[in-house]
Amino acid sequence: MESILAKHIGTLPQIDESAFPLSIRFEEGTPVEEFIAWYRTNKAWLDDSLLKSGAILVQGVAIDNVDKFQHVTQSLGTKFRDYLDGSYPRRNLKGHVYISTEYDAGYNITMHNELSYSAKWPSQLIFGCITPPGSGGETPLVDSRTVYKIMPPEILEEFERKQLRYIRNLHAGQGMGPSWKDTFGTDDKSVVEQHCTDIDIKYEWRDNDNLRLINIRPATRVHPVTGEKVWFNQADQYHPTHFPEEVYETLMLMADGVEEDLPLFVSFGDGTKIPEATIHEIIQTIDTAVVVRPWCKGDFVIVENMLVAHGRKAYTGDRQIVVSMVE
Repeated sequence: MESILAKHIGTLPQIDESAFPLSIRFEEGTPVEEFIAWYRTNKAWLDDSLLKSGAILVQGVAIDNVDKFQHVTQSLGTKFRDYLDGSYPRRNLKGHVYISTEYDAGYNITMHNELSYSAKWPSQLIFGCITPPGSGGETPLVDSRTVYKIMPPEILEEFERKQLRYIRNLHAGQGMGPSWKDTFGTDDKSVVEQHCTDIDIKYEWRDNDNLRLINIRPATRVHPVTGEKVWFNQADQYHPTHFPEEVYETLMLMADGVEEDLPLFVSFGDGTKIPEATIHEIIQTIDTAVVVRPWCKGDFVIVENMLVAHGRKAYTGDRQIVVSMVE
């Protein structure tokens, strides 16, 4: 990566380049337009800093509703993508702004890079805090370059050699998890089939108009700009160990005891099972490098999706964390 030559211009907020995520703190209540003007002046420096740090936290800007968040994100990205082909429900709030997740508040979501099971993923995620949770509900972050370096060598070698085989079983309207109609935003099978063909997803129509999707993907990637290797997969999210025990037992009853018929499943690319102990070791390894910080109203975080993975902690109370995805 080229050295950072751009300089800060204009009145500086408090900046901590040694922190992860890189921290930029404006005076509390700074108007949105003032931040946008500062961003446009310092865009070159910020772009370089994002590649270096992987994530940038901005605090103090007066973002207290979805409209203001959308206005800010429009200044940060030029082209946004929808959540087509996502694993979990994610409700669209306005334009390119989505609720970050509607997964059960009582459970954690493990670390992952958004849509890393796909052949097409967002380059950046912008998370914003409209309403902080009563307790918990943080969005933990971890540097995927660090994860690659600290992953046990025997796990890294096997995952790189075998790749991963992700399976999603989507119902037609009745069942556990999302339907294929919600996942793809259509009830037209031909549209779904064309999307799958375009991004190399194997598909199979099953009984009762249910749909099985199979993605075979690498477990690691090389960043196209920095040339750095990153741990880039969602093996732990798709593995049966991800489900809480009571949920797993219910789903297995519905799937007649066949794990590949669960809403989500993962194996190695050759079809062999990934041992539960391996998944636990992966999660434990990643957790040693995770950074967790509480949300404050108005905070937003820009995440370089290949360089940094994110998750979500269980929470209580109201929580409105929103997200926009940059292509």
